[in-house]
Amino acid sequence: MEAFSHSLHTHENDSGWKPNKYIAAFILAISILAVFLAMSGSPNQDIIKGEVKQIKAERIVDSVAGMKVKEQDLSVEVMVDREKKEIAVMNDFTPIRVGDKIFLQGSLFGDEEAFEIKDISREKGVFVLTALFIILVFATSGWRGFYSLIGLIFSLSVIFVFIVPLILKGLNPIFVGIAGSFLILLVTLYLSHGLTKKSISAFIGIILSLLFTGILANLAVQAMRFTGFSNEGALYLNMETGSPFNLVGLLTAGIIIAAIGILDDVAVTQSSTVFSIASANSSLKGMPLYKKAMSVGKDHISAVINTLVLAYTGAALPLVLLLTLRNTPVDFFLSFEMVSEEIVRTLIASSGLLLAVPITTAIAVFFRQYKFKRSKLLVN
Repeated sequence: MEAFSHSLHTHENDSGWKPNKYIAAFILAISILAVFLAMSGSPNQDIIKGEVKQIKAERIVDSVAGMKVKEQDLSVEVMVDREKKEIAVMNDFTPIRVGDKIFLQGSLFGDEEAFEIKDISREKGVFVLTALFIILVFATSGWRGFYSLIGLIFSLSVIFVFIVPLILKGLNPIFVGIAGSFLILLVTLYLSHGLTKKSISAFIGIILSLLFTGILANLAVQAMRFTGFSNEGALYLNMETGSPFNLVGLLTAGIIIAAIGILDDVAVTQSSTVFSIASANSSLKGMPLYKKAMSVGKDHISAVINTLVLAYTGAALPLVLLLTLRNTPVDFFLSFEMVSEEIVRTLIASSGLLLAVPITTAIAVFFRQYKFKRSKLLVN
């Protein structure tokens, strides 16, 4: 048990700060349990996994689009009714090698013995990259990186256990998205930076910017009359749920959740900048300190906005190429829902970023000078 003021003053530049290990262990345990429970539901029985045992024949044929496609006759081992059996599968999806794991689905043409390939298994690649990522986190950030990983797992648990189920139950996606974002930020900021002036400044700045982002996203989506049907996954939601789904609200919630990461980045960096400058030059206070910190914030803004634009453009690049190839008129190009959605995401996230930097800087400058009264709270 330590005093709240001791944490706020002693750990203002929390470079060596670590959260209470028991609290961190508890967060990790409930996060892993939550993700496990969310993923342990009954799997889709229409999809089965198999392993390619033999390639019986290969041939090159002309596809409907006029392209050359390789067809393969495969012998695939699958588990059906807890019994291994080998089935014949014709593959025109993508070239397959012996030993590959693939996902199959019963033929849509009514033949119970016929299967078609839905996709190849990529879980091994995902696990390898995840392991590499964890190693790099530890190598570059040490225990601070470990606590950040706990925050990442917690964020996933909130998405899969809180946000997704509540949206599927019919609750307003916007309110669910904001509430989930609040919970994610509260825990991840504690794990990464502790209950310090720096983290509290960043938290307040993020929340205020996130509320602005949510309101702006809702107004933009309504004013531009988005339908929410531009995303392929959204097209199947109504069929899967069996009832009309709030796709417009879901689109807005997606914009809000996507904004969390970038707001977290700039707010924490800006708050840290204020306290670092103040520590290096204790005579800087008030407006001079604000101006010094904002000079760094402006550089960060220009870099992050460019990153946002390139990220969203890269995601929509195939569509941009297709519409350009067809000599699509500019006004129709900008009005095409899938394109305009990405533009709106970029502009709204950038607007939230522009607001987060000055707000967080002002709050951090105020907190740097404000003297907290003693109150006993468990923080370390």
